[in-house]
Amino acid sequence: MPRTHWLILAIGVALLLFVSLAPDQRRPVTESLLPDPERDAVGLELGEPDLLLEGAVITQFRQDGSLHYRLYANRIAHFPATEQTLLTQPRLLLDQGEAAPWELSASQGRILGGSGLMLDAAAPTPDTERPGAERVELEDNVRIVRRRSAEHFVDLSTEALTLFPELEYAETDRPVMIETDSGRTTAASLSADLTAGRLLLASAEEDRVHTIITPERLP
Repeated sequence: MPRTHWLILAIGVALLLFVSLAPDQRRPVTESLLPDPERDAVGLELGEPDLLLEGAVITQFRQDGSLHYRLYANRIAHFPATEQTLLTQPRLLLDQGEAAPWELSASQGRILGGSGLMLDAAAPTPDTERPGAERVELEDNVRIVRRRSAEHFVDLSTEALTLFPELEYAETDRPVMIETDSGRTTAASLSADLTAGRLLLASAEEDRVHTIITPERLP
């Protein structure tokens, strides 16, 4: 059979298969595979994802070969047109070498900038931060936890947080609550140097930094 006849036959078979599919089988990937809340958030402006992962674990190493972080998520969807990656139930473990790791979690999140998945582990200083550096935006039931031992811990909760993984720096302008082994502190906003383990709390006009010392937790 001539080559042009094979081409016509192949196109005909493809059209027949498409018509025979049920309507829900012909939906675009953003509509058929993403759960309802994500479909609402994605919108048409994000286009089609080029990568979908379920039950994913992504590990990033530093240039010296040491572990930098592990990202766990129920679902990861990367949209190249807007350099965004949507995360469902993300959990990020930031390794601190011999010190206890930081664990960040949320109901949802997104990675903005760069490839959307692979972060540059060069770890620039704040003075040399690249304009296009990736950031991770976490939303809903956001927690940052660090447990040095069963008795010594930091457990921070808020509703939104922005993390700059290269700098291991996080910030939020939402109210935060911090539970520790010695008490509880609330504040209007927060910036955190996770490498140094330093948390900077800020007040607002009607929302002061407030700490309650719990005597039974003291040594």
